[in-house]
Amino acid sequence: MDEFEKKKLWLGIYLIVVAVVLAFFIISYWPGKVAGKAEWENLTFLGKEYEMNPDVRLLFLVLLIGAFGSFVHAATSFVTFVGNRSLTPSWIWWYVLRPFIGMGIAAIFYFVIRGGLVVLSAQLDVQSLSPYGIGAFAALSGLFSKQATDKLSDIFDNLFKTQKGKGDEERADKLDEKRPVTGVMIGVSKIKTYNIDKGKTEKDVPITDLHNLLKGLVTRIPILNDKGAVKYIIHQSMLYKFISEKSIETIKAAGPPFNVAASTLDDFLQFPEMRELVEKSIAFVSAKATLGDAKAAMEKMKNCQDVFVTENGKPEEPIVGWLPNTEISKHART
Repeated sequence: MDEFEKKKLWLGIYLIVVAVVLAFFIISYWPGKVAGKAEWENLTFLGKEYEMNPDVRLLFLVLLIGAFGSFVHAATSFVTFVGNRSLTPSWIWWYVLRPFIGMGIAAIFYFVIRGGLVVLSAQLDVQSLSPYGIGAFAALSGLFSKQATDKLSDIFDNLFKTQKGKGDEERADKLDEKRPVTGVMIGVSKIKTYNIDKGKTEKDVPITDLHNLLKGLVTRIPILNDKGAVKYIIHQSMLYKFISEKSIETIKAAGPPFNVAASTLDDFLQFPEMRELVEKSIAFVSAKATLGDAKAAMEKMKNCQDVFVTENGKPEEPIVGWLPNTEISKHART
């Protein structure tokens, strides 16, 4: 296990511990009920009863629940990017600090609410407040921190007539629609490809050659013609589906076992829907395009997960770079 894999493991353990600790303290701090109303007067913790100011206790709950909301956001992002094998070391501190950011945003939003700037009146005391309503605000502000900061920005703008802010959209690696694709694409020299030489066809490309390339962190292979233009993009999942379903077909037909070694790219392309997926779902943009252009081109095509950069954005031109959907998502992370 390399150093980064160890860090990912410890980060996953950290997120699990955060969830357990936050859940424990939220349950411990949650008020009981007296005559159908929340009882804030005393706090029972680990079997002992403590006196605590109700306002302070509610504020503690807001901090804990805000952190829990941000934990849900961070954990969801973590499993998504680890599952896609696109997590990078530079984002580790984002995950570590996310619950604490949720605490801060939830506290600020709580002060705004208690100050009477959104819904409630400043005259309401803690006994009149529903812990469920306050908890919902805290959780949502932690979970949807961008929207919460945007809402706070709107409130500030309305009060002080400032120019509308954009929350955390000014983060350095937030998707910038005007950012050139050449600054973020995977350069052609770093792309692992399979090239069909001049005079050869798809029938000359063994499936086993593609299978051997799709190992480790490589989950998709662009197939280029002799001029360096992309013809197909083969995803590991598609190849495995082809092999498994062809094997099942031969078993059902009680015929000889499916011979993977004798199969070619041509056989793969003739399998139902495969040609459309690997040939018709590729987007192209020019080297002068922006990230916004690449994202729009990808979204315009059905089942598209790959955007290739050529000099003028034409499919018949040699590729100069590649923007997989995971790379675009990384720069659009919120």
